Amino acid sequence: MMAQYLTLKEEAGDCLLFYRMGDFFELFFDDARVASAVLDIALTGRGEHEGERIPMCGVPIHAATAYLQRLIKAGHRVAIAEQVETPEEAKKRGGSKALVSRAIVRLVTAGTLTEEALLDARAANWCVAVGEAAGGVTVAAADVSTGRFELFETDAASLGATLARLSPAEIVAVEGAAIEATTYRPRADFDSARGEARLKALYGVATLDGFGQFSRAGLAAAGGLIAYLEHTAKGALPFLRPPVLHAGGATMAIDAATRESLELTCTQGGTRAGSLLDAVDRTVTGAGARLLAADLSAPLMDAAAIGARLDLVQRFHDESALRERVRAKLRALPDIGRALGRLVAGRGSPRDLGQLRDGLDAAWQLGESLAQIAAPPPLLADLAPRLQGHGALIDLLQRALVPAPPIETAQGGYIAEGFDAALDDLRAAGAGGRRAIAALEAEYRTRTGIAALKIRHNGVLGYHVEVPARAADKLMADGSGFTHRQTLAGVVRFNAPDLHEAALKVTQAGSHALAAEAAHLESLVEEALACREPIARTADALARIDVAAGLAERAAEGGWARPQLTEQPCFEIEGGRHPVVEAALARTGERFVANDCALGEDSRLWLVTGPNMGGKSTFLRQNALIAVLAQAGSYVPATRARIGLVDRLFSRVGASDNLARGRSTFMVEMVETAAILAQAGPNSFVILDEVGRGTSTYDGLAIAWAVVEAIHEVNRCRCLFATHYHELTRLAERCHALRLHHVRAREWKGDLVLLHELAPGPADRSYGLAVARLAGLPPATIARAKAVLAKLEAGRQKTGGLAAGLDDLPLFAAAAEQEAQAVDALREALAAIDVDALSPREALEALYKLKTLAGEPAR
Repeated sequence: MMAQYLTLKEEAGDCLLFYRMGDFFELFFDDARVASAVLDIALTGRGEHEGERIPMCGVPIHAATAYLQRLIKAGHRVAIAEQVETPEEAKKRGGSKALVSRAIVRLVTAGTLTEEALLDARAANWCVAVGEAAGGVTVAAADVSTGRFELFETDAASLGATLARLSPAEIVAVEGAAIEATTYRPRADFDSARGEARLKALYGVATLDGFGQFSRAGLAAAGGLIAYLEHTAKGALPFLRPPVLHAGGATMAIDAATRESLELTCTQGGTRAGSLLDAVDRTVTGAGARLLAADLSAPLMDAAAIGARLDLVQRFHDESALRERVRAKLRALPDIGRALGRLVAGRGSPRDLGQLRDGLDAAWQLGESLAQIAAPPPLLADLAPRLQGHGALIDLLQRALVPAPPIETAQGGYIAEGFDAALDDLRAAGAGGRRAIAALEAEYRTRTGIAALKIRHNGVLGYHVEVPARAADKLMADGSGFTHRQTLAGVVRFNAPDLHEAALKVTQAGSHALAAEAAHLESLVEEALACREPIARTADALARIDVAAGLAERAAEGGWARPQLTEQPCFEIEGGRHPVVEAALARTGERFVANDCALGEDSRLWLVTGPNMGGKSTFLRQNALIAVLAQAGSYVPATRARIGLVDRLFSRVGASDNLARGRSTFMVEMVETAAILAQAGPNSFVILDEVGRGTSTYDGLAIAWAVVEAIHEVNRCRCLFATHYHELTRLAERCHALRLHHVRAREWKGDLVLLHELAPGPADRSYGLAVARLAGLPPATIARAKAVLAKLEAGRQKTGGLAAGLDDLPLFAAAAEQEAQAVDALREALAAIDVDALSPREALEALYKLKTLAGEPAR
């Protein structure tokens, strides 16, 4: 047995091996040590290998899913080695001592899960592969639980943003790739020519033109992903719908740092609670929640598509009765997309078929209801027909299945009575046999006078008579009609000819009934899979309707407004609010203070000053979130919103470090700021908070000053810039599109009162000492700080402060131009020198001249 195990373990590689032994999955050697620690189960031993006792632990088959969940969550992958023949078949093949054959039938990994118990119903489960070819990069992503298969064209610089958008459970890359992946696969799997062949074979087509234009990188990524899914499923490829290609520029670009800063779908602590998604989500189905998360992760750039989503949301918003009726129907729906995924992957059950039956029937009824709406929004008119068209399959499943089909098939009972007359006869025969056995039990009690006599059944003896040991002598006697089978502590078991005959009828009828049900199940699954594409489209339509109705519900709850989208680079918000903070305050009975924001061509950069805790960061983030919500097709938390489409969103707010990569807080801040300055354009939206605060005062002010000038003069994007450097307010006199604002605060009887209101102009002071007192610094420390501050402010009045002399500096663009001119003059003088024609004295004079042009004294 160990030889068989070691062979399978070599095939499993770095996966933990679940080795089937009877009713348990056993683990040995290092796998057992790891599993026992993660699962908190006993580590035992079995036999010896190379002179040492073999470590061993196991989990029962019936509870394996729960243990798998814990192992996957801990970052492990598991290979399932099943028995692929019965003990009887093994004996026929190799005699009484033949070992039952086993084979790895599946690799369970984080990105290839389909089981309901292993998945979060409200989150997608992406497995992605990164392909590179011909200078391009593509991410191929599949959610095998629903069949979604999508390709994202990107580049090396934007790869991190694409992966952050998907938040994949598993990343597959080619061996030797520079990216950080969970799994690395052979280079041959990512060959673009093989990828093209795999796609053609998978969809049975001679050309891929019908799916769109694939790049070589796209073919490499798709081929690598398909190869990996085949590897984990051991040839039984899971459900993959036709691939959807996403070109760059179709959605708002949001890098990983910005997603983390804004907490779009999860907080920086990794939880859903407290995120934008959590504050917005009012969907009533798992599929709707997954689609909403995808919408918020990838806001659209197509104004027409955004408008179509908003039209549907508005219809549900304006007609509350319609909204409630639709949401009530959706709430009762099962997750037909994931039920279909399990059936395609060969891991389905009768209950999955029952979910398809109930879900498709409810979708049909919802479609009929929506079809009666007068003048439906265009998106609804497109979605409603997809809810219907499954009449034949619904009728078949309604006739074939019991009302509540079980998950397990071993005991049968999932095919409805009346669907198959022959099956009904077998069940009747089995029931009659069981009634006959019950009658025999009564007869045996009367004949023997043993009231405790019972007829029992187990997997070894089958049906048998069981009596207490003290009463066994009567049945042991010659001529009793009973044959001794087994003696146990306290009971003795017997057989009888008439019991054997009745039991045979029951067993044969039961086994034939189970076989008939299994055949029906296989046929029903085939019928369902023949309709997989229409069913998947129905699931998509239900999810989109759920998202629209849920957003309408959220808008009605919060008094949100429909945003107006435009191509002009404006950002006009009246009464804007932070949806997450507002919801948190509402739970404590507090009111959120709304604020306006008006960015335009002549006021595209706002410099916001004010005290800590005054609400600067909240104001910055709320406007970024409003942009995301608007382009995702949602109403926004404001009384009015007019927004020019945002092509790139950047957020540099809050302090964080990455010590694992050798980056301090300030280094992370500078890396993120550098990305903004390199990528932001006129249609971008940028929020920056406290740039330059992680270094010395002079360095920090210099960096912040230069960044503000660069954004104003070079990037020319819409930007909210919060700072404590009051010296930066001088830039308002030199930058025509910069406007000064501050968050209001007052001191009352020595206490700081934060008003959280935004007002024009700079803050009068930072209120740092007041905030320190509010935080609980000792009075002696506060008093000493006051004395130091007084000295510093006296010195500032004498010297002109930190920004003394900065007024004489040219602006960013002019300074860059002067520097370029100086460099050009030096190059021109250098190019004019004929080195071979110079005398020694002329060469020395030329050097002096060059030093002068470079700005250094010649002598």
